[in-house]
Amino acid sequence: MLFVSLVVLGSRSVKDRRRVTKSLLDRIRGRWNVSAMDLGPDGSRSDVFLGVSAVASGASMAQERLEAVFSFLCGEEESGEFSIIHHWREVTGYDELSDAKNQQADAEGDFAPSGTAGEE
Repeated sequence: MLFVSLVVLGSRSVKDRRRVTKSLLDRIRGRWNVSAMDLGPDGSRSDVFLGVSAVASGASMAQERLEAVFSFLCGEEESGEFSIIHHWREVTGYDELSDAKNQQADAEGDFAPSGTAGEE
C-alpha cells in the first residue's frame, strides 16, 4: 500500500482539485495496473489523500511497483500543479499477514473465521 497526501496548488474549486486528481489516478492505474483511489477529504478544494494498492507474486515486485508510482508522483510534482506533503508505504508478504493455524482449511474446505484458530 502507498498513501500520499498532497495539496493541489492554485486550486480555486473542487472541480480544479478533481481534474488534477483524476488525471493522476488514470495515469497511475493505466501504467502500473494497480488500484488507486482519491480517499478525500470530501469537499476540499486543495487537499488530496491518495491510496494505491498492489498485489504481486512477491513482496519485492510489489515494492518496486509502488516505488515506481511514487517516483512518478515526484516527477509530476515538478509540473507545479501539486505538492507532496507526506507519503507512507508498506509492503506486507502473505506469510506476515496470518499465522499457520488461521490458514488451515477445516474439513469442509472453509477457512477459520478471522481471529480464531483453525482446526488442523
